[in-house]
Amino acid sequence: MKNRLISDMFIDNINQYEESFSMINIGYPVMCPEFEAEIKIPESDNELAEILFITSYPPRECGIATYSQDLIRSINSKFSNSLSIKVCALESGDETYSYPGEVKYVLKTSIAAEYEKLALKINNNDRIKAVLIQHEFGFYKKQENAFLKFMYDLSKPVAIVFHTVLPNPDEQLKYKIKAIATISTSIIVMTQTSADILISQYEVQKQKISVIAHGTHLVPHLSEDFLKLKYDLKERKVLSTFGLLSSGKSIETTLEALPAIVKQCPEVMFLIMGKTHPEVVKTRVRNTGKCSNKK
Repeated sequence: MKNRLISDMFIDNINQYEESFSMINIGYPVMCPEFEAEIKIPESDNELAEILFITSYPPRECGIATYSQDLIRSINSKFSNSLSIKVCALESGDETYSYPGEVKYVLKTSIAAEYEKLALKINNNDRIKAVLIQHEFGFYKKQENAFLKFMYDLSKPVAIVFHTVLPNPDEQLKYKIKAIATISTSIIVMTQTSADILISQYEVQKQKISVIAHGTHLVPHLSEDFLKLKYDLKERKVLSTFGLLSSGKSIETTLEALPAIVKQCPEVMFLIMGKTHPEVVKTRVRNTGKCSNKK
């Protein structure tokens, strides 16, 4: 059967991401206690059903890699007796990494034939009950057709997490996203705005979409006044970025808006924090032979 109906087990565990990772899921109700009573605790790890995450993964430097590792650790802390999370790590170009034990497969995203091989491995593995794909346009840009065929070839239910949802798409982009959405049995986005864009501009079925907030590490809360004094920002209103820096951040949008903002609020300051995304650095080195990775 083609990839259309996602298993109840997978849907219900997706619904508990917000509980294990301090997230809010708008698309589905929180799992009821009765389900937990029905879960059979396997006698050994060999009996655990697997969910395969297809994602970049540490030690690769990538925000989605860190996000996925944090998410997997949080799910494991709650559901390690119920299911097993395995990873297919994404690699680009000539890069290779030494991964932790949960990484079961590696996909070279620039090689079309590797997608077909991976689909066969997944389909032939009876323990894999569902596949979750972390999607960012840059991951698959060199092999978009191979990626779509890979999704279609999978016989397992697929959930896809859109980390970027672009508004006002042209016809080509709209076609690609609609194709991905049609194949997927469940779609996860991180803001209600993203969900609204998928529904209104990409014509994605509302019932397929769940909104689960990104989440963040728990860090000690320091006094705002203390931090402003420490960094010489007293009496300033601070706007800031977070995460690795790349053109996808659209930082220029904020810079273009700043004159109008400062005109009304002269105390505003815009802090651009973080280092350049490693993929951007590699591209710059290939194209110019120069490297710049300033924080």
